[in-house]
Amino acid sequence: MRSNKLVMTIVLFFIVLSFVGCLEQKIGLSIKPEIYEYNLNMSSSPGIPLIAQFTRDLKNKGYKYHWVAEQGAFLKWQNEGKGRLEVLGNDIKTNEHKVYWVVDFDKEIKETSFEVRLTIEEIDTGKVMYEASIQIDQQQQGYFTIKEE
Repeated sequence: MRSNKLVMTIVLFFIVLSFVGCLEQKIGLSIKPEIYEYNLNMSSSPGIPLIAQFTRDLKNKGYKYHWVAEQGAFLKWQNEGKGRLEVLGNDIKTNEHKVYWVVDFDKEIKETSFEVRLTIEEIDTGKVMYEASIQIDQQQQGYFTIKEE
């Protein structure tokens, strides 16, 4: 009777361990904003800096970043505050792990909430390896927030 409980405990342990392993594999990517509030009148930042953050090392593995914004656009800031701004669009594939989300001044954002999605894709096949998203809320016209996780 006692050995049955031991066997059941060991089996349960390995089931839980394998479940945690599956979760870690699916959670391998997140989007980390450097600021959580943004107002169009802010002068210190051209937008919300977003960084692809991994729980695994993906350096030099043949991946590309696919950033998609339901609203707004992305830009690249050359030399972080000293260089020029390059507008990249709202659906981009790049090798940049850091982009800035900005308001597209040609289109007014009327939505109070929208998503920014990121997928990590293999360069050769286009296969999606990891996915993540964040929600940006527009509290009032021109004032955007992201909830801290």
